[in-house]
Amino acid sequence: MNLYVWNIAESCSEQEVRDFLEHELGHYAKHVSVSDSGTPRAIATVALNAEVPYIGEVIARLVQGKHLGGVALAAGAELFGAEPSGE
Repeated sequence: MNLYVWNIAESCSEQEVRDFLEHELGHYAKHVSVSDSGTPRAIATVALNAEVPYIGEVIARLVQGKHLGGVALAAGAELFGAEPSGE
């Protein structure tokens, strides 16, 4: 199961995003990858160490709104249907 995090500040490096999410998610984060860091399209994909279907949304709610680089993060367990609106 994956967690997707977007609305990442352009000033944040890939390592900063990875470190932040690993710290926030603790043992729930198996692997964190970041695509397009330093751009408005930056997105992090977190492979979750959880098998229960609803846990992804619960974890997304914990990450949603946390600030990284002065910007509130957006998160969801599904990438499609949870796409940022661009606002």
